[in-house]
Amino acid sequence: TAGWLQIMLTTCMMETGYFIFEYQGYGALDKEPGDIGGEGWIRYDDASTKTFKLNVERQNGRAAMLGVTGCLVHELLGVNALYPTGG
Repeated sequence: TAGWLQIMLTTCMMETGYFIFEYQGYGALDKEPGDIGGEGWIRYDDASTKTFKLNVERQNGRAAMLGVTGCLVHELLGVNALYPTGG
């Protein structure tokens, strides 16, 4: 109950503006949209490298979705996918 109250209190504080900060927009900070990684952020100028990285990310997402789907199918069949007991 205390955890739920803490979540609700924080949410209400955010909704009512208690955590207001001064937002200047992207143009004021000389950053492009999506630059949230700090100094370690790398923007790929080479089109082939960027395409490769995006395809790898897409394939990893698809593999994760298939893994979750497999766990759901096991649950529907009545077999615990995380801790199989063999029976």
